[in-house]
Amino acid sequence: MNIKRLCTAALLAGAAFAANAADNTPITDCVDLGANQEIVRSGGAQNMLLRDGDAHYLVGFRGDCSSLATASNIQISTDGTANRLCPKGTKVKTNRATCSVGKVEAIDAEQFAAGKKRASR
Repeated sequence: MNIKRLCTAALLAGAAFAANAADNTPITDCVDLGANQEIVRSGGAQNMLLRDGDAHYLVGFRGDCSSLATASNIQISTDGTANRLCPKGTKVKTNRATCSVGKVEAIDAEQFAAGKKRASR
């Protein structure tokens, strides 16, 4: 693939992601997470995807959460309450670090599936 095609493909993928991101809805209330969770590390160290039952979220970090990439255990909590996801004050704890959440957006199942597919590549 030549560089021109590669740049065009990257630009189109970025535009599609930005268009989908614009449709996301920031959560306004806290959510108590259930036992049926799936976490997908996506977007490098800046984001992760979270599925909780039938609900799906894009969780963005303040700065980054580089320890997320190699974590074997991830815990989500807000103000000491485990499995609580809030628009402010939520922490994600990995084996090596604790990361502060900067944004939480509700996404649909298709966006979650697409992000999961991208992350598996």
